[in-house]
Amino acid sequence: MIKYSILIITYNQKDILSRTLRSLAAQIKNPKVFEIVIADDCSTDGTDDFVKRQRLPIFLKYIRSEKNVGRSIIRNMGFEKTSGGQVLFLDGDMEPSPEMMAAYLSSWGRYPDSVIVGSWKKPPDFNYDRVMKFIMSRGRFRIIKGREIPGSWFNSGNFSIRKDIFARLSGFDLDFEGWKGEDTDFGIRLEKESIPIRYNPEAVSYHYHSKTLEETISEYERFGRTSYRVLLKKHKASRIFKNGWLLGLPDPDADIFKKTIAWTVSPFRSRPAIVILKSLAKMQGGKFHFDFCYGWLLYSCMVQSFRKPK
Repeated sequence: MIKYSILIITYNQKDILSRTLRSLAAQIKNPKVFEIVIADDCSTDGTDDFVKRQRLPIFLKYIRSEKNVGRSIIRNMGFEKTSGGQVLFLDGDMEPSPEMMAAYLSSWGRYPDSVIVGSWKKPPDFNYDRVMKFIMSRGRFRIIKGREIPGSWFNSGNFSIRKDIFARLSGFDLDFEGWKGEDTDFGIRLEKESIPIRYNPEAVSYHYHSKTLEETISEYERFGRTSYRVLLKKHKASRIFKNGWLLGLPDPDADIFKKTIAWTVSPFRSRPAIVILKSLAKMQGGKFHFDFCYGWLLYSCMVQSFRKPK
C-alpha cells in the first residue's frame, strides 16, 4: 500500500532529475510504501526517454504535458496522479540531501496534520551570487525546527502536505503568472484554514538555481506587475506583506502615522535611489551591500512596477 508520494515537477532538468532519483533510491528503506510521480512540463531535453529507461525499486509514474503550462498547472496535474496520503513536492532544480527523507519521516510522525516546508542549501561546487545568499537568509531560514511560519513565507520548492488538505484547497491557483504569487497565495489560504505550516531545516534539498541581480530584479518587477495585483484581490494587504505600507503599497488598515512614515521614506525607493542601490550591489560582488539594502532594492523595484499604469 502506497503511503507516501514524491511528486517531482521538471522542465528540461534531466541531469538534476537523475541525481534526485539516485538520492531517493539510496534513502528510501521501505520502497513498497513509496511512489515517485514525475510531472514533466513539456521538456525538450529527452526527459521522457530518460524516465523510460529507469529501473528503480520504487514505483515510478510519469506524466507529460504536451505544451508548457507553467508551475501551478503542472503541479496540480501531477498531484492528480498521486496515491499516497502524504505528498512531498519537489521542484526540478532540487536534489534531496542524503538526510532529507529521514527528516520528512520524522516530521510526518510528529506533525501529521501540518504542512512541512523543508530547507535549501547551495549544492557542493555550485556558485551563488551575493543576491542568492541574501534570499536564502530570510523568512523561514531564520526559524528553528518545528516552529510554525506565516503563510506569506510558504514556498513550494520543497514541501509536504496531506493529500486531503491539498484537495480541500483545490491546489494551486491558476490565475498567477510567473514566480512567487501562487506560493504566497497557497500559504495564506493554508493560514486562513488554520492549517499549521512548520519548518524543518533538516529536510534539506540542494537548490541548483543561481540568479543574477538583474534576473532577480526582473522577477520582483514581474511580481509587482502581475501576481501582486491578483493577491490583493484575494487577500488582505497585511497578510501578503506585514509592512507593505512602509514600501508604499496600498493597505487600507494603515493609520495616518504609518502613512506619514511611508511618505517620508518615499525618496529612498525612488528611481534615483534604485540606481544608487543597484550600483552599490554591483561593486565587488555586493561586498559593501548590506542585506537590508538588498531587500529595499528588490521591493522598491517591485513597488515601482506595481505602480506603473497597465
